[in-house]
Amino acid sequence: MELVFGKILSIFLITGIGFVANKADIMPMAANKYLVGLLIRVTCPCMIIASITSNDLREDTLSLSLQTLAGAVVFFTVSALVGWVLSAKIVKVDPAENVGVYTFAFGSINSGFIGFPITLAIFGSGILYLMVIHNVVLSLYLYTFGIMLVNIGASGGHPDFKGFLKSFTNINAIAAVVSIAMLFAGLKLPTVIFDCVDMIGDATTPLSMLIVGMQLGECDFGEVLKNRKLLGISFLKMLLLPVLTFLMVNWLPFDVSVKACLIFAASFPVAVAVVPIASEQNRDSLVTAEMVAITTLISLAVIPAVATFLLEYYGLS
Repeated sequence: MELVFGKILSIFLITGIGFVANKADIMPMAANKYLVGLLIRVTCPCMIIASITSNDLREDTLSLSLQTLAGAVVFFTVSALVGWVLSAKIVKVDPAENVGVYTFAFGSINSGFIGFPITLAIFGSGILYLMVIHNVVLSLYLYTFGIMLVNIGASGGHPDFKGFLKSFTNINAIAAVVSIAMLFAGLKLPTVIFDCVDMIGDATTPLSMLIVGMQLGECDFGEVLKNRKLLGISFLKMLLLPVLTFLMVNWLPFDVSVKACLIFAASFPVAVAVVPIASEQNRDSLVTAEMVAITTLISLAVIPAVATFLLEYYGLS
């Protein structure tokens, strides 16, 4: 499991650079607006396009792909609902206007940076392909439904359905929808254009982590450790979601590789993309940055445990 710890350690190293850069005034909070804009409007849509269109939807994998898509839709719907119940009704986060922020972060997963390389190393290219398909739904969750979720509480505690419909017009949602259509139609970008898009998209992960570090530079860690509600929801996300996902999908007539993909994805920490998205929506992005850090730390133990269980239980080793 050396790769698991190596990838997670690299996240903290990049985040640490952003933290130090903020403290040294190299990346002051005044730069946040422009860095987030670059991430959301340039590098992220390129990453979505490259990650989806680089794959081929073969006839023998169509059924597995559709199972994964259906399972992922249910997963993000249920995880967001669980996150809302925990945040609003059980833990009762304070201030109440942050219920949407917690809900949004709770339902997200960091499959792109952590999930892909670890999935390939542990389960092989077959399940990696399914994780990419799963990531398609994640993109739609983050940049459409998630934008409505993060604003719960900002409009009197009620979901902004008008804003939800408007969110479908953002560039990342458009990139995801167009890329999915290209995947199913078997269309490819010209090599020169794809290489350009892929190269720009590669900047998304380090830029996201630098933004997280910059946000954490404004964080009072003493207060974070005192925030039992933040710690509680973070632990519940990492421990509860894999168990719930297993209970939901294990009895379904899905291929074991699809089941493993869905359950393993549930063990990933909060997606780093929630930080710039919350920031762009003028929500409490510092809370999301703290959840990214806490859940990533917890995943050091959770990811190896879940991977070991899946390999043994489904006989994938």
